[in-house]
Amino acid sequence: MNGYRKAFWVLLFVALPVMAQSQAGGEHKHAVEVRFVESPYADYLFYLLYRSTGEFSQLETAVPMGKIPSLDQLISLSEQAASAQISDYHQLYSLINQYRRATNAIVSISKSGRTYFRKIAFSDELPSYPQLSDIVHQGEAVYPDFRSFWEKNIAPAEQHQIEVWKQQVSECSPLDKLQEVERLAFPFSKLDVGSIALHLSGSGNTYPAGVYTGLFKKPNLAWVIGHEATHLMVDQHAGHKWRSYPLAERAIELVSQHGGQANDIEESLALFMQVTLSQMCGYTESTRRISDKFSADTPTGAILRSLEAGWPEYQANHNQNIIQYLLRQTIASFPPSSK
Repeated sequence: MNGYRKAFWVLLFVALPVMAQSQAGGEHKHAVEVRFVESPYADYLFYLLYRSTGEFSQLETAVPMGKIPSLDQLISLSEQAASAQISDYHQLYSLINQYRRATNAIVSISKSGRTYFRKIAFSDELPSYPQLSDIVHQGEAVYPDFRSFWEKNIAPAEQHQIEVWKQQVSECSPLDKLQEVERLAFPFSKLDVGSIALHLSGSGNTYPAGVYTGLFKKPNLAWVIGHEATHLMVDQHAGHKWRSYPLAERAIELVSQHGGQANDIEESLALFMQVTLSQMCGYTESTRRISDKFSADTPTGAILRSLEAGWPEYQANHNQNIIQYLLRQTIASFPPSSK
């Protein structure tokens, strides 16, 4: 069966002034190709593997899965299918082969003399290859019915979101603004932005570089770029390697002492930037504070409040990039107790 694939390309020419040098070095001058993607296979995998129906509750009765089991581990197969723009169900079998002998959630891929990194799972636990293969093979018989449902109900919603995103690129150019405000060059020359209606939330990957999200009531590209592209920006394998900065060890130690972990630091920055970038583009109220959703006595809540409090100073001081700011504010979040 021939599949459905659709992609929209936008070339963003980003010419940024030379600001503070990042540890990666180099001028902050970058051209990034942004491709908007949608894929029935990406949506189907979220339904097949996790029974996600998104805003389409009727899907469960319209396309019953019978006794096909679901998967417990959250993996990136859907996102990979979206970026690969596969056109036939059998191409999924090639994608799942990478799970056959995988032992880590992040795998290295050598191509043309370069090493790339791909996140194949969003947790340390990998699925059993036989189980994953069995689910995907059983799902082939159900896919035609899902495809019909997708074309009639899901595709129009995804296409609408992409059309709004394209307008927002012209209005605001969120990826351009992200590089400006974070004072770092985006680590990739291309970026896929996926509209996946049945996505459980949002995600990102570094090879191919992509950010993916479900449907928004009001599409907001700045929100998506602010969160997911920030993760890619500071990624420890393919980005600017925030954990290698001099203050990172101290920041991680403090967060651990207060019941958190290193990932809480990076996630706090992504949460902060999703709101900040959206505010810069005029899509979110200027008074909104993401910290209101988190208790001040949690690591994430404390870091977010520190990032918000110091933001005017960061904007005025161009001698630091976003990673340096993040680490300093994280350390400031946990002052020594006075005894």
